[in-house]
Amino acid sequence: LAVLLLGRRAGIGMADGANAGAIVPHAGGGDGGGGDGAAQGLEDREVGAPVRYGVTDPISLGLPTQAEVALNAQLAEDMRRDAPLANQEDISARTTALVELHRLVRQWIYEVSVREGMGEEASKSAGAKIFTFGSYRLGLISRGSDIDALCLAPRHISRESFFSDLVAKLVKHPDVADLTPVEGAYTPIIKMKMGGVEIDLLFARLLLQEVPESLESLNDDDLLRNLDDKTVRSLNGCRVADHILALVPDAEKFRDTLRLIKIWAKRRGIYSNVLGFYGGITWAILVARVCQLFPYFTPAASAKRFFRVYERWNWKNPVVLCPIREQSNVAGLMAFKVWNPKQYPHDRMHLMPIITPAFPSMNSTHNVTETTKRVIMTEISRAAKILEQVEQGTAEFPDVYRPLPFFSMYKHYLHIEVLATSPQVFLRWMGWVESKLRHLVRHVERIPSVQVRPWPNHIQFSDPEWPHAQAAFMGLTIEKGMEGDKNYGNTVNLRQPVTGFVEIINSWPDRAEMAGQCDMRIKHVKRRDLPDYVPEDGPTPRRRPALPPISDGPTDPAEQAQAPLAVEKRPLAEAPTNSPAAKRPKAEEARAVAAEPKTTEPPIAQQPRVVEAAPIVAASEAPLAPAALAPAQVVAAPAPAAVPAPVAAPATAAAEQAPASAAAIAVAPVAPATVLVKKKGRIAVKLAQ
Repeated sequence: LAVLLLGRRAGIGMADGANAGAIVPHAGGGDGGGGDGAAQGLEDREVGAPVRYGVTDPISLGLPTQAEVALNAQLAEDMRRDAPLANQEDISARTTALVELHRLVRQWIYEVSVREGMGEEASKSAGAKIFTFGSYRLGLISRGSDIDALCLAPRHISRESFFSDLVAKLVKHPDVADLTPVEGAYTPIIKMKMGGVEIDLLFARLLLQEVPESLESLNDDDLLRNLDDKTVRSLNGCRVADHILALVPDAEKFRDTLRLIKIWAKRRGIYSNVLGFYGGITWAILVARVCQLFPYFTPAASAKRFFRVYERWNWKNPVVLCPIREQSNVAGLMAFKVWNPKQYPHDRMHLMPIITPAFPSMNSTHNVTETTKRVIMTEISRAAKILEQVEQGTAEFPDVYRPLPFFSMYKHYLHIEVLATSPQVFLRWMGWVESKLRHLVRHVERIPSVQVRPWPNHIQFSDPEWPHAQAAFMGLTIEKGMEGDKNYGNTVNLRQPVTGFVEIINSWPDRAEMAGQCDMRIKHVKRRDLPDYVPEDGPTPRRRPALPPISDGPTDPAEQAQAPLAVEKRPLAEAPTNSPAAKRPKAEEARAVAAEPKTTEPPIAQQPRVVEAAPIVAASEAPLAPAALAPAQVVAAPAPAAVPAPVAAPATAAAEQAPASAAAIAVAPVAPATVLVKKKGRIAVKLAQ
């Protein structure tokens, strides 16, 4: 009974349905959220007025303590330094850009209305609205951030006119630059800069004769009647943002907490919905739920509970901010699919369901894989431990969001280069490739001895043949095999997962239209062979420093002129064993060992050695049949201890003639790689099977 009472007091227990995951809410003044033991879980604090937000009662109604107020002041100072918000000049520039965009949109709709035979007054009153969503709508306007905007038009304005007539007007505008319409995207969009402000503009046509100026919100579900899926997806961002702000106890505290969570997620490499991590709206929903459970806590205290709650969350239960509205029986709304694992088997397969609050409710994390779930939970656990130390005074908030040294963590990487001839083609091509990278993650994670971590921060680089080029990377951890109490090398075949990924890429519907205008290259690289454009983020350089030239005499002309006697140098072959030339190989070896970068955060235990000479995948004009594919050439083997490594077998003529890369997107045949295998104390040379 005492254990049960203590658990109840500290807020520990099992939840049912969509209540609070692994946390049982209660209205006491204790710490809640899983508890830190009796001392912290039963901390005395004043209690606020009873309130309820969302689907459950709060975990704690406790008011902030003096220690939490002081800690929150430190967090605010760190955020002002490390995640500064836009100043008044930036906000004014954004406001001016939105006002000018609204003027252009109204003028475009007026001209189209007149062209379609509407009267002068009717054309003027047709109206248009610009709504914002995303971080801008939530109030997190950082310096240099873009604006997510929605153009709302009446029923006689088509999406085709949006991408033809409006684009033509924007092209002529002197303040518009980098205009890139992407009509074929999953959610059609126009990307541009107006007055130096980046704007992503979506389009939605309501079934209204005119868009009234009094329309300030899109939360009325009746606006969705009989709309197509693309329009509903375009409206969803605005509707979800408005619902989130309406469902949190204190919008300002919510923003301050979300500000910390976003900089943490971005710097730790887990901010990307398309790669299978969480996007901006997902992080906002998670923060909003914690604010509902701890309505009176400071942002610093809410951040600590954020990591503690989701570290213990039972992901069989979804995270929801309000009751999920079931599929509507109203005419015009019945066709919309609402997330429902009881009705749809596919919804039951979602690993970390986080449900949007606006109808039709959908899972914002359907891209999450087992790999990305593992990475997210690892980062949440790490942050939870550091925030415990922050509270104890042994760490600081910047330690929580310290950038991940991704390019120093792994010895092996998958390197994907996406190339195009124009910004319009690149945007469409990169969008397609990026949307399919999670399939490559799924394919690679099926290899038992390999763990993969995708990196969402792509890097632009210069390519001599392609004006627009960007690189994506995935870190690979290759575990050694075990036989009894001894380790031995694994043979890791990446040919099959990479081939499957390339086949998916080749299914691009626009491939024939864009032939010769885009390309993709994928290969395996070791850490020390990463391209020069990859930043150095570790304590030691990836490559060993160049050795200075060894000279037996003065090299400066003035010094040579003063030299008393010119001595004939002895040939290198006749140099004595103690000469500098003879010592140079040993010096090079010692420097190479000293310069070898060390694996950091997290340590990769017993990393095997990979033997490879050429890219896994090169491009060719037409895809090859699976039967023509040669075995993969990424194979792991342990480094020999005391026995000298055997000489690798010579490459075949086909391998010598195989190009490193070619022209389109297919797998080129490569000769089998030579593998060094150590098993039961024996070292042998064989070809990969």
